[in-house]
Amino acid sequence: MSSSYPSKELAESLSEQALLLRLKSTEHDFVERKPKSQKGEWLQVAVAFANSAPIGWPCILFAGASDDGVPQEKPEHLETLVRTVTGVLDQAYPAIYRHVVPLTTPEGCCVAVIIPGSPERPHFAGKAYVRREDGIREASADDYQALLAERSGLVRELRQHLGESVRLDIGPRMGPRHKRMRLVDCNQWYVTLENLDVDAPKIRCLPISRIELNYDPWEKKIVLIAETWA
Repeated sequence: MSSSYPSKELAESLSEQALLLRLKSTEHDFVERKPKSQKGEWLQVAVAFANSAPIGWPCILFAGASDDGVPQEKPEHLETLVRTVTGVLDQAYPAIYRHVVPLTTPEGCCVAVIIPGSPERPHFAGKAYVRREDGIREASADDYQALLAERSGLVRELRQHLGESVRLDIGPRMGPRHKRMRLVDCNQWYVTLENLDVDAPKIRCLPISRIELNYDPWEKKIVLIAETWA
């Protein structure tokens, strides 16, 4: 699971005392309490927190606690509860960063799961799958980003031609410079091209927002139209 963003430090800085105060308090937003009998809702809560909270804002799921903040597990079952929570939340896709803190009180035990608002959202309560030449497999992070990118009609069309030779027209509409390029990659932000008109192939990128798409029926290849390289 990803933990590369600064909010990881904030999530892990919450003390046990602060967590116990939130366990009992009804005045905090983004706090949910779910007993083990409702473990089917743990994943939904975690995904909702990651998708809805301000980026980096620490939300807390108290697993194994009643709605009024009473821990319900026995000390000897706490380790099992931690493993159960981890197994349930591992089903999120893409993986959700969380910081798990076991809590013990005179009333009983529970687990505090701190989930910051995620910069990698949207997350889903289940894994995505794609079909490739080697069959159906679990989608990788790159596959997932490609699926998101393909929500754009332009990106979706360009990705159908990855690896192909294309023509890039740069400059004024009348008399543009033509370049032979290979379409290397494309996402929702930029297209990556390899210049085939030079001895040493050179990789260049263009913002998607600057590109128009056409087709040359004589050359039988797609044409990318851009005012400038920038």
